[in-house]
Amino acid sequence: MIEKHTCRQIGVIVKTHGIAGEVVLRLFNEFSIDDVDVEFLFLELDGGLVPFYLEEAREKNQTDVLAKLEQLKDDQQALKVIEAPVYVQKQGEEAIEEAPFSAYQLVGYEAQAAGHGYIGEIVAIREISKNPLFELDNDGEEVLIPIVDHFIASIDDEQRLVIFDLPEGLI
Repeated sequence: MIEKHTCRQIGVIVKTHGIAGEVVLRLFNEFSIDDVDVEFLFLELDGGLVPFYLEEAREKNQTDVLAKLEQLKDDQQALKVIEAPVYVQKQGEEAIEEAPFSAYQLVGYEAQAAGHGYIGEIVAIREISKNPLFELDNDGEEVLIPIVDHFIASIDDEQRLVIFDLPEGLI
């Protein structure tokens, strides 16, 4: 079984493409088609990473890659992997060293703020030019927090929890 810590998330399956099982993989900003030059992509399904043999990958535009995965034979099978996070195995030095931090790794984590307690679940990253934001859901209410290193006091991967140290008045 492939462990998540031996992989890095590069994007998300966003939709199907055609009727032959091809999917659109939306890459995170820091990745390119070169990062998809692998034999297997790992899709997070039902809490685990499932390997999919990558038959073909071609660039659709700057952020999207059209991927043909061997196990997906038609559009009905491809529909089952929509919104699945996509991982690749860390390679060489990267497998030894810690991979560069990506805010996308925190999607799905619970968030707390020092002095405020629970503030919501991180549900998405808003890519606003030069000012990306964590988008949190607090019982249906949207909370936005700028992605700034010094706002993050700690990250507990085991409990999937982020503790923020935010300036007064931000929440």
